[in-house]
Amino acid sequence: MKTTTFNKCFIYLTIAFLTGFAIFSCKKDKSLEFPDPGTLPKGLTGSWVEINTGADTISFNSNNDSGYFSLSRGFAITNRYWLPRIGSTSYSYTISGDSITVVDGLSNSMEGGTYYFKFDELNLIINIGKFSKYINTKKSVLTFRKIK
Repeated sequence: MKTTTFNKCFIYLTIAFLTGFAIFSCKKDKSLEFPDPGTLPKGLTGSWVEINTGADTISFNSNNDSGYFSLSRGFAITNRYWLPRIGSTSYSYTISGDSITVVDGLSNSMEGGTYYFKFDELNLIINIGKFSKYINTKKSVLTFRKIK
C-alpha cells in the first residue's frame, strides 16, 4: 500500500518537474531579431537580410549610386557538395531616384531589369522590387533590414 502511494507521488513529481522544466527552458527565437538601427552605421554599405523569410542577404560594398552588390541565399548540398544555393551571385546596380537597375553578374546574357527601390536610411530598411527569380516569395517588393 505504501509502495503504491510512493509510486504515485514519484510519478506526479516527475511529471510536475518535467512540465516546469519545459516551460522555463523555452527561449524566444532570436534568429530573426535585428540589431538596434541606432547602433549600425548609416549608408548602403553593409549586409541586409530579407525580413520575411530571413533566408536572403544582400551586401553592398559602397555607398555609391552605382557599383556591385552580392545576393547570398545560403548553402545547400548539391551533388554531394556543400555549395551556395542557386541564385547566389553578384549584381551590378545603378540607383536613380526611386528605381534601381540591376544586371545579373553570372548570367551569360547579362540579364537584368529596372525595379522599385526605396532606401529608408533613418530606419535602415531597403524596399526593392523582386530582382531575382530565385528568391522564394510571392511578394513583388522585398524588404531588407540592415544587420551589420
